[in-house]
Amino acid sequence: MSISLRQLEAFVAVCNEGNFSKAAQRIHISQSGLSILIRELEQSLECRLFDRSTRQVSLTDAGREFRGPAARLLADLSAAVGNVKGLASRQHGHVTVAAPPLLMSRLLVGIAARFRSAYPHIALTLRDIPSEAIPAGIASADIDLGIGMLPADRDEYLTEPLLEGPLVALLPRVHPLARRRQLKWTDLAETPLVALTPENSFRQFLDGCFARLDLQPRIAVEVVQLSTVISLVEAGFGAAIMPPYGALVPGDGNSVARPLRDPVVRSEIALIRDRFRSPSAAAAAFIEVAREAVAGRSRPPRVT
Repeated sequence: MSISLRQLEAFVAVCNEGNFSKAAQRIHISQSGLSILIRELEQSLECRLFDRSTRQVSLTDAGREFRGPAARLLADLSAAVGNVKGLASRQHGHVTVAAPPLLMSRLLVGIAARFRSAYPHIALTLRDIPSEAIPAGIASADIDLGIGMLPADRDEYLTEPLLEGPLVALLPRVHPLARRRQLKWTDLAETPLVALTPENSFRQFLDGCFARLDLQPRIAVEVVQLSTVISLVEAGFGAAIMPPYGALVPGDGNSVARPLRDPVVRSEIALIRDRFRSPSAAAAAFIEVAREAVAGRSRPPRVT
């Protein structure tokens, strides 16, 4: 059995209009062409769908049975086509974006607000997860995009720098080193540090920096979240080395940030996605908004 979309359109048009002439006009076809479509449909179904007279057309029992499913099929198809066109035109869709909690509050929330304003009909899911969990989420397709530190295995991912800046030292306001306008890495190597746990990608980045300088940091406390690092510094547990965005988080006024020199080490925040999977229209729209949002912000405010 072979039933065409055009045959279904002809059948539903006749049902709605009640005669062949108006139905033919509705679907922009000649009346003879409409009759051929109905006849072919009846042959495929092996039954009559209409009782015809010179003045009116009425449905047979088979026609009444077939009318509902045929109309629903056409409506569903029309809706599906509209949805696909909506996706392509960025009027529908869904995108999931992940970032570490502190970066979520400092950067991603602002980008998300701009995105929602520009694309109110695209569903947006935000996930605050550690940077090191982002690559696995992208690989499993649980998330579409990530914002965080560059992944160690970059071959599997496409990365686009969003923000970059020098690392800074965060100290309790009453710390002796807080009197200096800038600090050296050797200063911090002799100071108790509040740090992230060893599996954290930013901690691994810092460990590599100390190793290249042949320095051994004094880790006093290890925690999971960067926001907790800030709280512990303000409580006097030690100093910390922070990405530029982290040092700018408002606290209770009990900490100060100082430039870190000799050497200046820069940290990069990137937009991360799967190298082998094209972004959906919704994800592509988010990428564009993210680019616009960080334009002119590639350098954070100067820390003194």
